Amino acid sequence: MAEFKYEPFFNQLCFHLGRYEYFARLVSCGSGAGKTIAGAWEALEWAYDNPGSVGYLFEPTFKMVKRVLIPTLQDDLLLGSPLESHNFVKNYNRTDSMIEFTNGSKWWMIGMDDPESAEGPNVDYIWSDETRLIHRNRIDTAFKVWKRRLRGSVPGKYPVGFWCTTTPNEPGSEIWKQFEDPENKIQNSNVYRWSMDDNPYLEEQYKAEMKASHTGGLYDRFILGLFAAVGAGSFGFDSSKHVFKKPPVIRQVIYGVDFGWTNPSVIVAVGFDGDGRAYVLEEFHQRRIHSETLIEEAKQMVQRWGSGIFYCDSSEPRTIEEMRLAGLEAVPNKSKREEGIREIGGRLKKKPDGRYRLQISENCVNLIFEMQVYLESKKENDHAVDALRYALASTIRGPARFFVESF
Repeated sequence: MAEFKYEPFFNQLCFHLGRYEYFARLVSCGSGAGKTIAGAWEALEWAYDNPGSVGYLFEPTFKMVKRVLIPTLQDDLLLGSPLESHNFVKNYNRTDSMIEFTNGSKWWMIGMDDPESAEGPNVDYIWSDETRLIHRNRIDTAFKVWKRRLRGSVPGKYPVGFWCTTTPNEPGSEIWKQFEDPENKIQNSNVYRWSMDDNPYLEEQYKAEMKASHTGGLYDRFILGLFAAVGAGSFGFDSSKHVFKKPPVIRQVIYGVDFGWTNPSVIVAVGFDGDGRAYVLEEFHQRRIHSETLIEEAKQMVQRWGSGIFYCDSSEPRTIEEMRLAGLEAVPNKSKREEGIREIGGRLKKKPDGRYRLQISENCVNLIFEMQVYLESKKENDHAVDALRYALASTIRGPARFFVESF
C-alpha cells in the first residue's frame, strides 16, 4: 500500500503482525497513544489484502462515526483526502455509511447505539474503536453480535477476526472479561498494550499536561493503558438512575460550551420539561477543532433542539463574539464553579416525588464517563461537566424565563 504514508512505530507494528495469527485482539492504550489510527490502518490493510472481503467498523455511537472514524480515515497518514476522492475508494455512500473499494472489498460503518442493528450478513472482520464507551447495558450484547457475524462473507474464502482499540476501564468489565480474565477470555486472543510515552509522534506538551492532571487509577488507564479501578466521583452519579433513552416533551432548551484545543471542546444541549427537570439531550465532544467547526455544530444542535442561550466558557471572548456574529445567542458564564457543582449534585438527588431533576441521554458517552469519575477536588475529567455546569448554573442566576429550583 505504497500510496499511504502511515509508518507504524514498534508497538503498533507488533499489533499489525498479529493480523492473521489471532482471532481476537485488544489494543489497550493510554490517551493519544496511537490506537485509533492503528485500528484504522488495520482495517485498510485487511480490505486491501483480501479483495472482495466485507468488514464492519464500529464506534460507540453513530455520531462518533462522523466525528472520530471518518476524520481518522481521512488523516494525512492514511487516505489523506475525502473518502470519495481517494483512488482506492470506488464508492462512498453517506446515507448507508458504506464504502466500496476498487478491489471489491466493502465496509459498513456503524454506531453501537443499538447493538442489534449490527445483525445482518456474515462478515470477515470487525473493528470496534473506543470500546469502553459503549453503554454498559449494551456491551455484552455487542460482543455476542460481533461473534455471530464473524462467519465469513464467503465461508472459507477469507481470514476471519476482530480487534478492539480502546482506553481500558475497570477490572471485571466486559472488555476485561473478554481479553484478560484467564478463565473466560476469548480463545486465540491477544492483548497489545502501550502507554502514551511509547508514541514517538505525540507532542511532549500533551504528554506533560495529561500526566499532570491524572493520578491513581486514572493515570493507570489514560497514561499507561492498564485496567484500573477509579474511586467513586463527587456526584454519586448512577447510570441506572440518571440515564434516559427517550426524553419527555421539552419546553425550554439551553446550551453549555467549554472551549478547548489540546483538551476537547464540548457543547451540551440541555432541555427542560414542564416541571423544570433537566435532560441532557446531546453532546459534542472533540479535540483540535477550530471555531468555525464548533459554531457549525452549535447551529446544527439548534436545528435539532430549538433556540436557546449558549452559556460559554468565559476564557474565549473572541470565540463567543464569533458565535454571536453567526446568529447564536452566546454569553460568557458568570457563575462560580461551586455554584454549578452544587446545582448538578442537587439535581441528581431523588426528590419527594420519587424522581430525579437531572437525566442524561445514553448517547452522551463522554459526559456519562466524566460524571462517574469527576472529583470536585481535582481539575481533570471535567470538560463535559464544565459545559453542563455553565448551563445549569444559569437556572439559578439567569433570566426569569428559565426554571428555578432551590436546594
